[in-house]
Amino acid sequence: MIKTDAPRFVPKGLIPTTEQVAIQLAKNKTVIIKANAGAAKTTTLALRIGEAIARKLEPENILALVFTPEAKEVLKKRLLEIGIPATTAARLHVASFNDFASEVLEKIELRKVPYLPHSKDLKDYVIAAMENLSDKCSEQRSDQYGDQVEFLEISTHSLAISQFINAQLAMKAKMSLLGDFESMELEEVSTLLGVQLAEYLTAIEYELIRLGNDDRVLFRGPFDASYDLARILDAEPYTKNLLPRYRLILCDELHDLNEASFRILLHLIDPSYTYFVGAGDKDQVIHSKLGASDEYINSRFKMSFPAMVSYPLTNCYRHGPHLAYAMEAFKNKPIESPLALRTEISQLTYDMQENGDNSACAAQVISAIQRWHKAKHAISACAILVRERHQSIAIENALMQADIAYHTLEMKSYLQREEILFLRGVIAIALKNFGSVKSKKIRGEIFDALLIFAEISLAPGENIEDFRASAIDTEHTPEALSWFFAGRLSQDGSKELRQRLHTLLEQLQASAKTQSAELVLGELNSALAGLLDYVRAAVVHGLESQVFGEVEDRLQEITAYLQRSILASEAALLLRELRNSLLSLQNSLDRSVEQGVKNRMVAVVAYVASLDADTPADAVLREICRLIDIQALAKRLYVHAYDAMVVSKSVQGFIAAAAQTKMNLRDFSVWIGAADEFISARKTKQSVLLECAANAKGKEFDHVILPYLEKSEFPFAGQTSTEEENLFYVAATRAKLCLTLISPKEEAQRSPYIARMKISGSKARADAAVDKNGEQLSGPNNNTRIEFKANGDDWALAKSLGANWDFARKVFYLKEDQDPMPFVKWLRSLDRF
Repeated sequence: MIKTDAPRFVPKGLIPTTEQVAIQLAKNKTVIIKANAGAAKTTTLALRIGEAIARKLEPENILALVFTPEAKEVLKKRLLEIGIPATTAARLHVASFNDFASEVLEKIELRKVPYLPHSKDLKDYVIAAMENLSDKCSEQRSDQYGDQVEFLEISTHSLAISQFINAQLAMKAKMSLLGDFESMELEEVSTLLGVQLAEYLTAIEYELIRLGNDDRVLFRGPFDASYDLARILDAEPYTKNLLPRYRLILCDELHDLNEASFRILLHLIDPSYTYFVGAGDKDQVIHSKLGASDEYINSRFKMSFPAMVSYPLTNCYRHGPHLAYAMEAFKNKPIESPLALRTEISQLTYDMQENGDNSACAAQVISAIQRWHKAKHAISACAILVRERHQSIAIENALMQADIAYHTLEMKSYLQREEILFLRGVIAIALKNFGSVKSKKIRGEIFDALLIFAEISLAPGENIEDFRASAIDTEHTPEALSWFFAGRLSQDGSKELRQRLHTLLEQLQASAKTQSAELVLGELNSALAGLLDYVRAAVVHGLESQVFGEVEDRLQEITAYLQRSILASEAALLLRELRNSLLSLQNSLDRSVEQGVKNRMVAVVAYVASLDADTPADAVLREICRLIDIQALAKRLYVHAYDAMVVSKSVQGFIAAAAQTKMNLRDFSVWIGAADEFISARKTKQSVLLECAANAKGKEFDHVILPYLEKSEFPFAGQTSTEEENLFYVAATRAKLCLTLISPKEEAQRSPYIARMKISGSKARADAAVDKNGEQLSGPNNNTRIEFKANGDDWALAKSLGANWDFARKVFYLKEDQDPMPFVKWLRSLDRF
């Protein structure tokens, strides 16, 4: 007779723990696995799938959902590793949320909607949305948003587009675009959503373009499928009938769950029919900006499914007890490791330096890598995880100096970041050596960065790609680059025109406070006529003529509308519309001229043109940043304060790096070129990984180095404390054999996270645990233990006969008091019988 309370699926290569068996056999309809880092969440879900199949559930009746393509492949790999036949595993539906949503939408909409995965594919649609918003905030359509929006400054450069795409993605993940905001002011709504007003309103316009009418979606970008499916299922309940029906649904990495994905699950799970098993670690929630929250694991599932039951996974199989207990103390939750592995926690310190010089910490990073390599460990098994990208500058320079190859994943090398590319471009203008940048791709990126930070705008009819192609052509580079930027920084006529328009608006505002609207309209009509005369009479050359021509057309439109509507419209309303139109025109001029920034850029260009190439590079960079007011510029370009702060820190790090080289401007430029070549030429398998900690989630490394553990760097100043703690937890738990913590010598300057790990306090307990776990590792000649191996079908037989499994050594063993006779067939090969 088969025992109903015993597992029917016997995996290969492992014997499940008591916790895993409990999950494998769980009869509850809704199960949430609350796991620790490295606790074999994915393997446990694979065991649950194996048990369901062993109990005759057809694989087609099982759906496994993950969040990334990488996680999908890992789950498929685990299924095969534990012994599920490849033909059976292929019948399972394993998909990312977005891919699954795309499949369902295709059935609902009866067509395949184009998918645009990259920012460059979405650029034209974003610009169109921004232009639509600009139109609705001015001209005759100023009533689109009532009295709440008079004027919005909208930027269409690539950085602004990238920031908007990230903002609308976050709003969709949280389903916040569909909130009920009817009784709220627009500014209140944008504050509530944590975005700029322009971002919120642009997202509305973007969705109007993207969705077209409800049954003809024009395109979908990243995550749009999940958002659209959740939106449609909520709005049109009948579409739920079109969802596929599954008996068992599983979800990995629940700590990455957001509102859109959660709502899809709510519609998929039929409490009377479906079994659901989800696994996650509430302490790995690090993507709150994208809607991730521990509320789903802690309470939301329980609220939706009151019969839900939680199961723990406390054992960690990634690292040994020393790191497990340190993380237990840090997170105040039980964590055990059954491994006889002494995961080393090494601490190195450095003297903090002034003026953004991080070289002392970087030197300790090099020391840690060299010690690791000297111990005969592979460089490729080592990862340096920084809290934020500005911290990589000194480390990258130190790696190059030590001739240690490195690579990044999602984080760009510092020489390829917009703020540094801009400074490289200014140096190129100073030295007239842009052509010395050998990579055409990097020349193009430098051009783009100059375009953004100098806030260059093109006149109507100009094609930026034509200028870009000319500027990055090595034969004409110096002349084209200097001509292009100098030509747009002079624009004296446009500046004068902008000042006249500004004066007109000031007079209009002052008059409106003391005179009737009708009288002000009469004065405005006269003022517009005078401004038109100035524009028509101005003698403007080159690109300026295009600017003036556009302004003339706009002024004629405004004047005609005034004269046409003055008798037919209510005076106060008409005055407001005209003021908005003039503000929009002024904004258009600002985009062409950007007077304040342009003046600063003129000063920068004049300064670098007068330089001697022997001037110290760090002095030049400091003066450039002072002239352009880099901090204020960063705040203008990066609409979120956090991003602006990171950029400012990055620039400071670059200047400090220049100071450390003690090079003049000419030599520093040559050094940058050599650094470019080092980075591009040393992308080998034998290289250390340098990456932001947030991008390392889901990965593991033999050796993890955490530098800059200063109290203002990790936790990062001004960030949410819980998420900072989670990020540190994620970073530290990527380590398998060694974790190196690098912090200031002065204890008061150290990250508080180090003290919270209680490394010394848990050492004796960890030593004892390693010894206890090691007792299971005694060799076959030890009288207390007999080891043997069993493969294939014999594996299940040995397990059923009562053999014990050693997770660390991947072998069976018999305890001292066990009868060896049932295991004779395996023990004979060891000459034990």
